[in-house]
Amino acid sequence: METGVNALTDPDRRQFLRYTRTERWPMLERHPIAGTVHRDLLAGMLAISREQVARGLEALQTEASRAVTDLLGDTRARAAIQGLPFSAGDRVVAVGDSITADRLGWFETLTAAAGPAGLDQISLINLGLSGNTTADVLERFDLLEAARPTRVLMMLGTNDARRHGRRTGHRMVTGEETERNLRVLTGLVTGDLEAELTLITPPPVDGPVSAAYFAGLPLTWDAEAVADIAAAVRSIDPGCVDLYAEMESHGLEGLLESDGVHPTPAGQQFILSAVLRHLTTVRPASEAGAAVS
Repeated sequence: METGVNALTDPDRRQFLRYTRTERWPMLERHPIAGTVHRDLLAGMLAISREQVARGLEALQTEASRAVTDLLGDTRARAAIQGLPFSAGDRVVAVGDSITADRLGWFETLTAAAGPAGLDQISLINLGLSGNTTADVLERFDLLEAARPTRVLMMLGTNDARRHGRRTGHRMVTGEETERNLRVLTGLVTGDLEAELTLITPPPVDGPVSAAYFAGLPLTWDAEAVADIAAAVRSIDPGCVDLYAEMESHGLEGLLESDGVHPTPAGQQFILSAVLRHLTTVRPASEAGAAVS
């Protein structure tokens, strides 16, 4: 059986380009390189030409643009974006894993829609990075600080629940460490950076679908662990965006890709709708203060 980059199909390459943002790799963000080199990196990893990479990224951008057009064509969605509690000069930073890094993702859609909706005096910065755990985000906190956020939207935990190994299935980050990391990040964002923080629970994982998709690999996602992490987020901030509960209530059909982990484009729009509803709902000051104490 052919393995490695030569075994990749066009859909495989599309998925790789969709989630891989080399410009956000910590070493390359701390020591920036020319934009053209990022195309060369992607081309080398996929064993295709830079021109093929460009065409692949352009196709993803076209799909993303259609999502933005549809979003702005929805009167309620457009009004929700216009009603976001952002002020001129705000720097809104998203922190997360591949669900946030996704070129077809919820934050990319929000970023592209903000200007046409009239929010052209704010900056939206995507620090989502595929594969990140809560520990990884702590390690690159300097990069979050460098972004100078006034508000942080943080959705983490899915990769903490990833398990490696064929027999023992060691979890990437223990439940206790995940909660500790989230509490530390909460303190750093609200204390050191003096930024507003919106915590978002990770979305559910479809355990059976994920297990079937990754069968044969020493890798799987622990659906129960994701549920526990969502509960930990709620304990840290009872007023968080409870994406886990909303998706569970709605039903996962059509919202997750074939791996049972990553949201489909429709799932990403579901996430954005949940975040918009939350941000445009006024919370009492006492509740907001208690949430991060």
